[in-house]
Amino acid sequence: MPEKGSPMKTLLRAIVPALAAVVLSSCTTTSLVQTWRDPNYRAQPVNRIFIIGVMPNDMYRVQFENGLAQALIAKGFQAATSASAFPPGHLDKEKVQRYVADNKVDLVIVQRLTKKTVEEYVPPSVTYVPPAPYYGGYYGYYGYGYGAAYSPGYITEQTNVLAETNVYSTRTSPETLVWSGNSNTFNVQDAQSAAQSLSSQLVTNLINAQILVK
Repeated sequence: MPEKGSPMKTLLRAIVPALAAVVLSSCTTTSLVQTWRDPNYRAQPVNRIFIIGVMPNDMYRVQFENGLAQALIAKGFQAATSASAFPPGHLDKEKVQRYVADNKVDLVIVQRLTKKTVEEYVPPSVTYVPPAPYYGGYYGYYGYGYGAAYSPGYITEQTNVLAETNVYSTRTSPETLVWSGNSNTFNVQDAQSAAQSLSSQLVTNLINAQILVK
C-alpha cells in the first residue's frame, strides 16, 4: 500500500478531530453480556481494521463507528470507518471489497443495533451462539442487518436495543467470522453514551480473546 496520502491514513486523520468532539450524553454503561470466539481461529498480527455500522440513521452510525475507532486507535491499531470512507446510504459491495483489499485491511468489524425489549433479554449465563448462517461474509451480514435496521418505524426514541458485533478475518475467501458478541440493552436515546462505554469493553475483550494481536 502506498504510504504517502493513502486512503487509510487520510481517514485516520479525518477521524481524530471528530473523536475529540464526542462528549458523553449520560452515565449509562453498556457492556458485553454474550460473546463467542471461533475455537479454530489462530491468532495473527493485526494492523488495519475497517468498521461498518448498520444503524437506523447516520447519527448513530457515526457515533458507534467513531467510538470504536477511538478505542482501537488508543490501543495502537489503525482504524477507519465506513462513514469516513463512503457517503451516507447503502454501501456498494464491490466498492467496499475494493477498499478493504486496497488498504490491506486485516479485520472487518460490523456492528448493528437490534431491537429488544426487557422481556426478551437473555442473561449472560446462557451460552451465546453467533448468528447462523453467517450471512456470506461481512458484506452478507451487512446486507442482512441493513434491511432490518432501516425498516420503517424500526427504532423510536423509547426503543430498547442491543448492539450486535461481528468480527471477520479477511485472510480467507470468503471472509471468516472469528468473533461475535452482544451488549446488554439500552435506550436508543443513550446511543452516544452506549457507543463509548461499549467500545472500550469490546476492544479489551478482543485483545483478551487474541483477536486483536499486535
